[in-house]
Amino acid sequence: MDPVDPSTDSGDGASVGWVTTPPHSSKLSSLEEPMLDAAVKSPGVNRMLVLLCAVLGVIAIGCAVGLGVVAHENKNQSPSQSSQQATIPTGWLRMFALSDVHLDILYSETASALGKPPCQNDSALPTFRDTAPFGRVGCDASQKLFESALASLQRLDQTEKADVILVTGDKSGHNLYNSLNGSSNHGRVVLEAQAQFTETLLRYFPARRHILTMGNNDVPYHWQIPTASWYQQLWSYWAPLILCSDCEAGRYEQRVDENEFNGTFLRGGYYKAQVSDGLVMLVVNSLYWTSYAWATTKPFRNDIPEVANEQMQWLTSELKLARAAGRKVVVVGHVPPGLDPYRPNLTKVGLVRQFWFDNYTQSFLQLVGETYSDVLACNVFAHLHKDDFHVHSYNSDNSTRSATLLLSSISPVYENNPAYRVMFFNPAGWHLADYTQYWTDLVQDNTRQSSALWKKQYTFSEAYPGAQRIDSARLQQIWQDIMSLVDSFTWQKFMQNRQIYTANTLNSYSRDHLYCIAYSANVTAYADCRKAHPYEARS
Repeated sequence: MDPVDPSTDSGDGASVGWVTTPPHSSKLSSLEEPMLDAAVKSPGVNRMLVLLCAVLGVIAIGCAVGLGVVAHENKNQSPSQSSQQATIPTGWLRMFALSDVHLDILYSETASALGKPPCQNDSALPTFRDTAPFGRVGCDASQKLFESALASLQRLDQTEKADVILVTGDKSGHNLYNSLNGSSNHGRVVLEAQAQFTETLLRYFPARRHILTMGNNDVPYHWQIPTASWYQQLWSYWAPLILCSDCEAGRYEQRVDENEFNGTFLRGGYYKAQVSDGLVMLVVNSLYWTSYAWATTKPFRNDIPEVANEQMQWLTSELKLARAAGRKVVVVGHVPPGLDPYRPNLTKVGLVRQFWFDNYTQSFLQLVGETYSDVLACNVFAHLHKDDFHVHSYNSDNSTRSATLLLSSISPVYENNPAYRVMFFNPAGWHLADYTQYWTDLVQDNTRQSSALWKKQYTFSEAYPGAQRIDSARLQQIWQDIMSLVDSFTWQKFMQNRQIYTANTLNSYSRDHLYCIAYSANVTAYADCRKAHPYEARS
């Protein structure tokens, strides 16, 4: 297919491609020859008439070719991809979901991402003469960008209220740890960002149930597992959002037991939230299961493996209780299981690094993908700043897999435009039925200066036609379509969605690599997958 121009995107899941008309044949037709002869003999009005006819002929040929190209493109699209709009029943549970805001409370509208610290210091070189109130690609989110996203959600909320608001980790900016010198200031700016973040969220949605998860930048230092005193500080900011004692009465019975919440959150940053009579969200702090966090936390503390094991036991117990109560579960966290697609494992050339320790990866996937697969609605994680979905398995025959959706980020630091999504759960079985993703173009926003324009990017059931149900079987079928050598439509649509319409959408990524990342839970499985799919780049 021809490359897609994001500026011509219709916003409804269908995009307009560049169509180049091939040059028509230089051979003159039987009609063109006498006209040319007449023009030579009579250079006056006749010549003008002939030239006009010739131009009209070229236009007619170009239109015919253009229609042929469009017809060729459209034959790769089902009617639902080209015209049909997804219908979202009003009775479905509606969840606003955003992640990786990385609010930089020291952001400067003129500072460059190349400065030290990046994007923060007006005097650091290089700087820009133009201002970027809504942030720059390569920088974390400004306050104006964050508020523009919330204002956009507020407008959507007027049409149909969200039942719950999910933020899957990393509320603080990346570079706040080094913004103040001295041990007495260690983590203080991070806490200031947390306070500003929650105050802003409460201002836009003051009486709504929120679900907040721990991220690797919601801690005193990057990837550092907090102590009890840090959780106590975060509790003072987050508790009003999560416990929501003044929440408006909604359509569904919602409950967060304060005693349970205090016990598990203050112990390790994890907790349970009932968002309806049939749906429970189990919020995990996956930092305890990651090798990165164990390596970064100095000095290492004995309570870290204790809490890691306690959390896995808690997850097992809660899944068992959900089954007994006839409820479905959404497991929510920040750092996902599986592999880091961006960082190679330096000890094993050609392999990627695994996020979680192998034993926790195996225990988790056996719980959600096998033992309690009938209870799981889906897993929702983030951290990679990209729209993606994985279907991991840990049993030897790969017969059962769990569906994990990865949220895009508000922060544009990793060369992506900001995005959030609205997720819909069907009360008839409480499965994840559909979602719609919204995005904004930072270049255009900063050109306008006064406002950011958030618009629909795509709806899942329109981009990937099928029944309105998102589960592991559905995601596996989509991945097979992505890998198809016959039709690249699904691959190109997937990459446009994944990158949120930024440069290097296709050529910088290996289809085989992303496929193996989506299917492989550990480095051994990834190595085996790459033997079957060895190509480094394929478009």
